[in-house]
Amino acid sequence: MERLRRNRDIAIILLLFVTLGLAYSVVNPLHEATDELRHYRFVRYIVTYRTLPVQGEGACRFQSHHPPLFYLLGALATGWIETGRDVCYTPPENPFWAYRYADVGVDNKNMYLHSPGEAFPWTGEALAAHIVRAINVLIGAGTVWLTWAAGRAVWPRRRALAAGGAAFVAFNPMFLYMSGAINNDVIAAFSGAAVLVACLHLLRDEDGLRWQWGLVLGAVYGLALMSKFNMAAVALLIALAATWVAWRRGQWRQWLAVGFLTLAVAALIAGWWFVRNQLLYGEPTGLRTLAELWGARDPVESLPVALSELPYAWTTLWGRFGFGQIPLPEPFYDGLRWLVRFSLLGLFLPLLWGARGALRRETPMGLIAFLSLNALLAFAVLFNYMLVSPAGAMGRFFFPGLPALSLLIFYGLSRWGLLLRPLWRRARSVVGGPSRSLAGALAIVANGGMLLFSLVALFGYLAPAYARPPAYDPGEPIPNEVNARFDEIATLRGYRLSARTLQPGEPLDVDLYWDVHGRPPGNFLLFLHLMDEAGTMVAQRDTHPGTGNYPTGQWQPGERFVDTIRIYVPETAYTPVTATLSVGLYATTYRLGITGPDGEGLGDSLELATLQLRPRTDLYPGADRYPNPLDQNFNGEVRLIGYEYERRILAPGDGLSVTLYWKALQSDLPDYVAQVRLLDEAGHIVAAADARPQPPAPSWAAGDVVADSHLVPLGVDLPPATYTVDVALLDAATQERQNIIADDGHWIDDHLNLAPVRIRPPASGSQ
Repeated sequence: MERLRRNRDIAIILLLFVTLGLAYSVVNPLHEATDELRHYRFVRYIVTYRTLPVQGEGACRFQSHHPPLFYLLGALATGWIETGRDVCYTPPENPFWAYRYADVGVDNKNMYLHSPGEAFPWTGEALAAHIVRAINVLIGAGTVWLTWAAGRAVWPRRRALAAGGAAFVAFNPMFLYMSGAINNDVIAAFSGAAVLVACLHLLRDEDGLRWQWGLVLGAVYGLALMSKFNMAAVALLIALAATWVAWRRGQWRQWLAVGFLTLAVAALIAGWWFVRNQLLYGEPTGLRTLAELWGARDPVESLPVALSELPYAWTTLWGRFGFGQIPLPEPFYDGLRWLVRFSLLGLFLPLLWGARGALRRETPMGLIAFLSLNALLAFAVLFNYMLVSPAGAMGRFFFPGLPALSLLIFYGLSRWGLLLRPLWRRARSVVGGPSRSLAGALAIVANGGMLLFSLVALFGYLAPAYARPPAYDPGEPIPNEVNARFDEIATLRGYRLSARTLQPGEPLDVDLYWDVHGRPPGNFLLFLHLMDEAGTMVAQRDTHPGTGNYPTGQWQPGERFVDTIRIYVPETAYTPVTATLSVGLYATTYRLGITGPDGEGLGDSLELATLQLRPRTDLYPGADRYPNPLDQNFNGEVRLIGYEYERRILAPGDGLSVTLYWKALQSDLPDYVAQVRLLDEAGHIVAAADARPQPPAPSWAAGDVVADSHLVPLGVDLPPATYTVDVALLDAATQERQNIIADDGHWIDDHLNLAPVRIRPPASGSQ
C-alpha cells in the first residue's frame, strides 16, 4: 500500500489513459484509423493460414513488410474467434469520404459505410478487432509507464517531473487515438521507450558496464527490431550510452563484451526475421520489395516537398484522425507549437542562469542531452522516411521519440516555473494548505490541461465525425412543410435553409426533415442541385444521408431525423443570378419518384426554394468595379480579379467570348500566355484558345489592371450540354502553368474552373 501511495500519480495517469484509450477505440468505427484495415488483415492472415504473409502475394494488401511482434500478439488473442469473413474482406466504401478533406467538421469523414453489426455487444469481426485494439491500449499504457520510468531515472528525487512528462504522452489525443486502433506504431513507441529507460539506467549505473547490460540491451533492441523496422536506428542510442560509460570509466574490455552480448541476444530474438527476408526478397530488410510495390521518392528531388510537409507531420503528431481528414482547429496546433517552443527554450535557462544558480545545480545536463539526442534521432528517422515515401509525413512515425520529447517539454516548462519559486513560496505560506512543490503543481496543471485537450478532441471532433443525424420529435413544428413522398421509402416533411441570399464562396446549410416509413432495398444517394436561370449547375452535392454516416440501407420504419447537408457556392460562380435548389434520391441507374401530399406526381427532383446569388464586394478595395470578382494569386506575380462572358447560352458554331481581368503584383513580369479551354463532363478539352494578353505582360507595371479578351470558337458538331470553362496562365517560353497560391503559401492548383456555360441544340432546320 505504501508503494501504491508513493506511485499514485502514475497510477492515476495510467487509469485515465486506459479509460480514455478504450473510449477512443469505441468511438472510432472499425478500420477508420490510418491503415488499420491492412494491419488487421495481417492479424487475420496469421490466424487463418498459421504463417506470415509475403509481400506482393495474396489478393489484397497487408502490412506484410512489418516485423510480426504486434500481429502475433493479436493473433494469439483472437485466434479462437470465427469472423465469417475472408482475410481480404473490405467494408463498403464511402465514395465521398474525401469531400473537403482538410476542413474541420463532420461532413463525410468516414471512409467506410458502417453497419449496426459493429455495435456493442461485439461479435465476429467487431469482437476480434476490439480485442486487438484493447491489446494496443495496454501497450500504450506500457509506453506511458516507461515514459514515467525514464523521468524517474533522470530525476530520481523529483517525481513530479516524471509525472508531468508522462502527461504529454498519456493525454496526447493522437497517441490515445492510435492506441485505440490497430497498428504497430504504438508498440514501436513502447520498444523505443524501453530502450530509452535501459540506456538511462546504464548511464546512472555506479558499476558501469557489467555483462548483465548485454542481456538487457540485447533484449530491448531485439524487441525494437521485432516491433518496427525503423527502430533499427535506436542502435545508435545503445552504442552511445555504452561508449560514454566505457570512456568515462575506462571499461573498454567490458565495452567489447557487452557489445558482443547485445548483438548476440538481439540476433537470437530478431535474427530469423532478417534471414527470412533474405531468402524471400534477396536482401535482409525487405525494403527494396516494399518500394517496388508501394512506390518511393527520390530523396534528392523530394527535399522541398518533405520540408513543405513538416506542418502536416506536426498536426498528425498531436491530433489529426482517420487518414488525416479529421483535423482539429488550427489554434490547437498553433498553441501546442508555441508551448513546445517556449518549453524547450526553458532547457537553456540553466546555461543562462550562471554557474551558481539553482537551475544549473539541479540540471542533469548529460541525461538531458541524451533525451535530446533520442528526440532528434526519432525526427531524423521520420524526415528520412518523408524523403523516400509519399506517405511519410505522419507524426505517428515519431512516436518512438515522443517519451523523450514529452519529458523535455515538461522539464523545460518547469525551468520557467522556477523563476516564480519565490512567489510560489510566499503564496503557499499565506494560503496554507497541503505542502506541494512548484513542479508538482505544474505537473497537475500539465496533466489537467492535456486531459482536457484529449477530451475535447474525443467528444468535440472525433465522436461527431461519426455520429448519426439527430432525431426530431413528431410533435415538433416543421419548417417549410412540403410532405413529399419518395416512393415507399420516406417522406420529406420539410426543410430549413441557412440563408436565401448567397455570395460566391459561401456555404448553404440545408436541414432536411425525414420521416421513414419503408425499409429501403439498398443504399440510395442524396443530391442537392442549385441551378441558375441559364440552366447550368451553380453548385451540387452528392452524398449518402447523414453526410456518410446514415446510408439509406440502415433506415428503419418509424425513424425521424434531421439531415443537415452543406453545399458550397463556388468562388467562381456567375453573378448576379437567381438559382433554384432541388433535392432527390437516386441509385446508379435511376432516381426515386416523388409525389406530393395529394398524390400528384412531382417527378424525380423536388424544387425546394429559389435563392439570390450576389457578387462579392469584400475581396479587395474596388472589387465592385469588376464583374464576378475573384482574388486568385498566380505565382505571386499576377492576380485574376474578375471575369465575364458575353453570353452563357450558345449554339454549336458560336464563339464563347471571355474577358479576364488581371492585376499585376509586380513589374517586369515574364511573357505570359492566357489559356482558356472548354471541358466536357469527363474533363476532355472540346475547344480552346491560347493568346498573350494585350498589352503583353512584360509591359505591365505593378498595380496595372488589364482586361484580357479571348474568343473560343465552338465546333458546329459540339453536342448540347453544360461545359466547364477552364483558365490557366502559362509561361510563354517554357509553357509551364503557373501555380495558384493560397494565402498561407501552399499551392492550390495550376488552373481554375470558371462558371459553366450551356450549349443549346441547334435551331430547328439548321444544318
